[in-house]
Amino acid sequence: MMHRTVSARAGITPADVAFMEGLLANGSPGLASLWEDPQALEAILDLKEIHKALLESPVALPVSPSLYFYVLVRHAFLDGGIDPPEIADYVAGVLVGKLSHRPDPRSGAMPGWITHAVDFVSVIQSAQGVLRFHLEVAAGDQFLVLTGLYPDFLDHRSGRYGAPGIDFYESFARNAYRRAAGHPGISPASRQLLGLLSETFPLARLSLNRMTDRCLF
Repeated sequence: MMHRTVSARAGITPADVAFMEGLLANGSPGLASLWEDPQALEAILDLKEIHKALLESPVALPVSPSLYFYVLVRHAFLDGGIDPPEIADYVAGVLVGKLSHRPDPRSGAMPGWITHAVDFVSVIQSAQGVLRFHLEVAAGDQFLVLTGLYPDFLDHRSGRYGAPGIDFYESFARNAYRRAAGHPGISPASRQLLGLLSETFPLARLSLNRMTDRCLF
């Protein structure tokens, strides 16, 4: 089975490269060769100078959502004790797709308006095989965004209407990723990533909450 995971770093543009080169080397093209080395790119994206520039600029920066969200998520996760860069890459890619309101091209992706676990359960339980796997991933993604970026919405709905609280949705998402990681036929890399998402979900959610308070809303 092919599982095409989302990746924020894959969406980094030439304009992003030019922005970072100008920031780090005063416009010198000497860093250009580094972009051909994934490890060098990873190291550059971890630099605090990049993070600070994205946070503190008083004007809109000429960078893509992919660069913006990867750097913000990566540094939030590092501060929260989540070290693997592939987790930040995936989560930032999910945020880019959800917040840009673009249709999710992955098979089994759920509509962006679904905010109740029961809506996922009713669809997932009737699905089998590959479709069920993709629906589990979509459920994890959906409630990763909701619990990470919109905790006040979930708290309000819980307090006013008696809906489940954040802990319920966190558990729901963790279990969805865990079940997806156990699906036969996926690659070892996908299995590892989904397993890490399940294991680190509480820390990831809290890191996104802090990032949201500081940077986004």
